[in-house]
Amino acid sequence: MLGDAMSSSPPHQVTSEEVSCGAIPHWLVLHMKRQALGPRDGESDETGRILVLYPSEESRRQSLSEIDEKGAVDRTLHHTIESLKSSLVADLRLPRVLDKEGALDLILHEACRREAARLAFPLINPLPDMHWGRGKTAALAELHSFLSTESAAGNWDGPGIAAFRTIIRRLEKELRGTHPDMVASRIVEGLESDSVPFTLTDLDGIIMLDHAPGIPRSNTEIILALSRHCPVHQLAHPGNFRLG
Repeated sequence: MLGDAMSSSPPHQVTSEEVSCGAIPHWLVLHMKRQALGPRDGESDETGRILVLYPSEESRRQSLSEIDEKGAVDRTLHHTIESLKSSLVADLRLPRVLDKEGALDLILHEACRREAARLAFPLINPLPDMHWGRGKTAALAELHSFLSTESAAGNWDGPGIAAFRTIIRRLEKELRGTHPDMVASRIVEGLESDSVPFTLTDLDGIIMLDHAPGIPRSNTEIILALSRHCPVHQLAHPGNFRLG
């Protein structure tokens, strides 16, 4: 069940169905093939336009390879959560997602070093002339990344994270981009508006295939936010993660 994820949220269009372990249900495979082929001459298209969410890129590719044999496939209707997030970033016109490796790491470390000298991290670096090594920046970055995936960074009261988030927001403005840790929360904010993202235009529903337990809370919140605009039906194996 959804539990805390829906406790204080507006109504969502979420349903769940338990299915047997193994291959994608036959009825869904048939639907995807009909969707790829389109209606035959003289037939009306009553199949419904469905977007499918896969648990991994491998399962997505396997499914697409099977459907490709029957006709052209609209790949915008076949996503993993990660690829869907990329589409939503574009739909919502969010600033480009910054590359977390390389230059951003160096810029972030230098910003943290300067702020540490101003005692922005008093419990971690209590003296203005105390050395701020890259290990401290890396530790904060790793913690912030984990907290962000669980949608907990904004409420975390442990040492350093509040100042670290302030630095990230400032760098986002300076670099005119979106930090990777902030992508999920910005997508949820964007989906809370009444405007429907292009990716969801003309969709009749989203079918979420079985996902393993432990799906990040930030991804759950994105799916719930999507369900405000489009019904989500989850196919779940016994004992695995469920939206509702």
